[in-house]
Amino acid sequence: MLTLNHFLALSLVLFGIGVAGVLSRRNAIIVLMGIELMLNAANINFVAFARFLPAPNLIGQIFPIFVITVAAGEVAVAWRS
Repeated sequence: MLTLNHFLALSLVLFGIGVAGVLSRRNAIIVLMGIELMLNAANINFVAFARFLPAPNLIGQIFPIFVITVAAGEVAVAWRS
């Protein structure tokens, strides 16, 4: 059975890879991919806490939709430049 700690560990690994990508590369596309990984790590945290907290909370499941929308806009801007 997966617990909250499993999801937090996955999120920590993804965030660490994203930070390493942002800090080690000078290419704009790679930096944006690192930022995307960090945003996805935050999304995993939101959904995991919404799932495992005792009170049902849809904000933790709805907020990642807005984060993904912003990330899609970021990709569109990067594509045009």
